[in-house]
Amino acid sequence: MIRSILPAIVLFLLPFAVYFLWLGLKRRSVAGTEIPVSGKYLAWATGLGMLLAAGAFVIFGDFRGADPDAVYFPPVYEGGKVTPGHFEPREKAK
Repeated sequence: MIRSILPAIVLFLLPFAVYFLWLGLKRRSVAGTEIPVSGKYLAWATGLGMLLAAGAFVIFGDFRGADPDAVYFPPVYEGGKVTPGHFEPREKAK
């Protein structure tokens, strides 16, 4: 589960990391002045992060599916090995 959500989380946080890196470099270049965190830029970072996260869900999504009439066979432990669950066509499953 975490493997499917992790790319979206990383891509959501990426604009914030870029913004705070830029803010840190800007503060360093203008020594002695206080540069506040802008709500406008945070709103843009949030929107961009949401778009990137949605794109990650679409790109990394699993769109494979079985035939609606297929029969599901759950995982089975036999002879020291686990046979993963799978779908088979209804005709073959009989």
